[in-house]
Parts: sequence; structure tokens; C-alpha cells
Amino acid sequence: MKNNLIPFFPLQSIVLPGGVFPLRIFERRYLDMIRDCIKNDTGFCITLTRNNSQKDYVTDIYNYGCYVKIIDWNQLDDGLLGITVEGINKIKVLSSDLDRSNLLTGEIENLDLEKEYMIPQKHLLLSRFYKKIYPGIKHVISFKKERYADASWVGFRLIECLPLDSSTKNKLISMSHAIERLDMLNIIIQKIYKAEVNELISSQQ
Repeated sequence: MKNNLIPFFPLQSIVLPGGVFPLRIFERRYLDMIRDCIKNDTGFCITLTRNNSQKDYVTDIYNYGCYVKIIDWNQLDDGLLGITVEGINKIKVLSSDLDRSNLLTGEIENLDLEKEYMIPQKHLLLSRFYKKIYPGIKHVISFKKERYADASWVGFRLIECLPLDSSTKNKLISMSHAIERLDMLNIIIQKIYKAEVNELISSQQ
């Protein structure tokens, strides 16, 4: 299914289906975008920036992202607009270009929701790992409903919070099978968090 001219919000962070993400909005083009989304009860797409270009306006984005809806908004103490978005579904970017207000918009393909898969025994450690680190990151990114036994849900939550480059995050998002995604995430976590993983393993013995 294709939609016409969806606004994009390029970031070096990502929120995925089921995730809840606070944002601070200050640029006029994004303030206008948020106003229109609230007025029309529509969403926008968060995409990953492809590089750290010094251009005034980011146009180079990766081809996978997430369609989000605004679930809360308020005026922050510093005068900026604070919004909270919920990840609804994965999208594939088909085209993108700056509009007259220098807002990046384009066509997307909404990707089907992934089937739920029970996490296999070999990857239960990933669920426990996320549960352990969550208290320290919940002020940055959270979730609407916990589903620690669902392979897609755990994979999405780990992609959101792990310190990975945008290329790796995009590759993980692009995968259509939850177990294959966990296979890759398991390798990554074993490398980056070896001590923490060993501690979790020891606590189960």
C-alpha cells in the first residue's frame, strides 16, 4: 500500500512498532508538521539519517523507518514543544524530496505487521538483557505494552536502545523475520556486552 507525500523526521535514533519516544521540537518546519498532524489526526515517519552531513537540511536517509502517531504533547519549561510518539508500523521509503518549507516528504510503502514468534530458548538471554537495562533507559525510550516473550517486540526494543550505527540499525529493521533479527542481535550483544551477558548467564546457573 502506497501513501502520498508523508512527512519524514530524520534522526540518528529510531522508534519501532510498540515503542514510545519523546521528542523536543523547535524548528519551524517541524512545528508546522506537528500542528498539521494533530489537526488532521495523522502521523509521520521517523527515518535514520545516512550520514552526518553539514547541510542545513537532511535529505540523505536510509530506506527503512517507522510510521508514528503523536500520543501526547506539551509545552516544555524551555519553551520548546514536547511530543510523545508511538511506533505504529515499519515503512519502506520509496521516494523523498524537500518541499517548499524544506520539510522532507515522500512516498512510502507500509509494511505488514510481523507475525508473533515465541522467543526460542537460545535467545531468551536477549529478553532478560533488555529487561535488565530497561530501568536505565526508560526516560529516553519506553514502550506501550510489554511482550518479553515475543521475538519481534524484543528485537525492536533492542534496536531502539543499542549503540549501533545507522547502517546496522537499518539492516536489522529491514529484516522480515524476527528470529533472524535476533540471531544478528545476539552476535552484536555478545560482542559489545560480554561481561553483562556472562553475568546474566552466571545468575541462572
